[in-house]
Amino acid sequence: MNRDEMISVITSTIPWVKMSGIRVDVFEDGHVKLVVPAANHMNHVGIIYAGTHFMLMEVAGAALFLTLYGVEKFIPINKGMSIRFLKPATTDITCELSMGRQEAQEKLKPVEERGKGEWVLDMTVTDAGGTTVSSSTCTYYLIPSPLA
Repeated sequence: MNRDEMISVITSTIPWVKMSGIRVDVFEDGHVKLVVPAANHMNHVGIIYAGTHFMLMEVAGAALFLTLYGVEKFIPINKGMSIRFLKPATTDITCELSMGRQEAQEKLKPVEERGKGEWVLDMTVTDAGGTTVSSSTCTYYLIPSPLA
């Protein structure tokens, strides 16, 4: 799967994610930056809906996974996620993630040994001013790829 196909999988496979207006600004080896526009994501008190934070972080983590490992051996599924809402967000929100090759190899080694397993990722979301507005720990469960 090439870069453009992977970006399309990230932004277009799940209907709600596609409707969200999510944008992939960076998609490089070990580095992603995804943005969700504030428009159409405001809740009843004028801040970005909590579910939007969840979606952005979950998708950004999966995007990082794709840049590091592709989809030939494993695919990630969200097993659990804890979110902390730190400040109200009223502007576009961004999740930018990076991981070096050595760390990526170390995180995948136990999964390769078992043939499946957990891949845990900590991440943050910032608003347009660079303020951290939420953070999470997401546990993805990696299963053998149906493409293998």
